Amino acid sequence: MNSKYFILAGLLLVLSLAQAQETGELIDPRDGKKYTTITVKHELEGGVFIKRTWMTQNLNYQVKESFCYKNESAYCGAYGRLYTFKGAIEACPEGWHVPTIAEWNLLFKTFGGQKEAGISLQRGGQSGINLDLGGFGDPGNVFKNIGISGNYWDAEKKSQSTAGLISVQKDSKEVYHSLIGNWHRNSCRCIQDYNY
Repeated sequence: MNSKYFILAGLLLVLSLAQAQETGELIDPRDGKKYTTITVKHELEGGVFIKRTWMTQNLNYQVKESFCYKNESAYCGAYGRLYTFKGAIEACPEGWHVPTIAEWNLLFKTFGGQKEAGISLQRGGQSGINLDLGGFGDPGNVFKNIGISGNYWDAEKKSQSTAGLISVQKDSKEVYHSLIGNWHRNSCRCIQDYNY
């Protein structure tokens, strides 16, 4: 009896999350690339809801401070480009931006919290956000962890030389947040601008 209850509760949760999301498409006018998008409905306190629209693919727009993993274009096609923090800020199309830590945290909260949302946010997870495990790079042309970790800029700047980083790991529920040097090369996932 208890196992049936938990299965039913799980199905209802998945259905309610699916109903709270709308999919769409963004065509970047700069190069014609198409990106799928998802609009997620977030519950705030007191029964108030807001919606935020995210790209569900890693950005793949070439700017000066962007790179393909191991400098191989096939990786850009599969995982998007890796950007320095400056490159990521420049690369989001007009009307979109690099998410703030507050925007990331809202996403984590909607899908179970920072300690639980990791798998849901990855490709194939129930969130539909589809974070890819695109690895990372550094200025010495060292690239690591493709298929193991997905590393994404957040728009927090604590100093002139650091920026925020969101990381998910293969098979890990936890989402990690840290500050790193802004010269590192990480993935970028843009969120649509909105009126406060």
